[in-house]
Amino acid sequence: MLTDVLLYTLIGYLSGSVLYSLLYRKLFHTDDIRINSRDHNPGAANAFKNGGMACGLFTLAGDFLKAFLPVYLYIHLTAHSLWSIGAAFVIAAPVIGHIYPVFYDFKGGKGITATFGSLAALLPIWQPLALLAILFVFFSTVLRITPNYYRTLVTYAIFLPCIMTLQINIAVGTGAMLIAGVVLFRLLTSKETKDEFSMEPIWKR
Repeated sequence: MLTDVLLYTLIGYLSGSVLYSLLYRKLFHTDDIRINSRDHNPGAANAFKNGGMACGLFTLAGDFLKAFLPVYLYIHLTAHSLWSIGAAFVIAAPVIGHIYPVFYDFKGGKGITATFGSLAALLPIWQPLALLAILFVFFSTVLRITPNYYRTLVTYAIFLPCIMTLQINIAVGTGAMLIAGVVLFRLLTSKETKDEFSMEPIWKR
């Protein structure tokens, strides 16, 4: 049991440490998408904005699958599945790898797409994935928070305690909370230049 947890946690972390926007740059000899961005984040948003549609799709798919596959394989190829509390570390490992990638001096992205990848692998346990998606949609449309830094910060800050209210597998809940905690730590310790916080309700537009 412990061996499987350690193995898939390591696989997940190493998989998460591959930054696909930077891999795209090496494969197709394009500019670094981080250069012209305020947050220097190698994630999907900057890949679309600064690298174009092909770079964005490559990054989005890569960042999603690098988290989805290790968690999915752990669940379906080991006998312990999600009954072991150690599964929480398997769930969180790809996101931690994306945020603190060993291949890039531990300087990675915010882990949003990777979070969705890890949580999607848990289906049919759908509650954490649905909760995170609803929060992002709510703060992007109904009560629109800008810039993206604060939208992500508020989303994960609410996501973290809400996880504890869901009646789900304890390993899944713990894994989701670990992800939220690491993302929040990454955001709160970020030195990126931040625009002024803005919140605009849909009924005032």
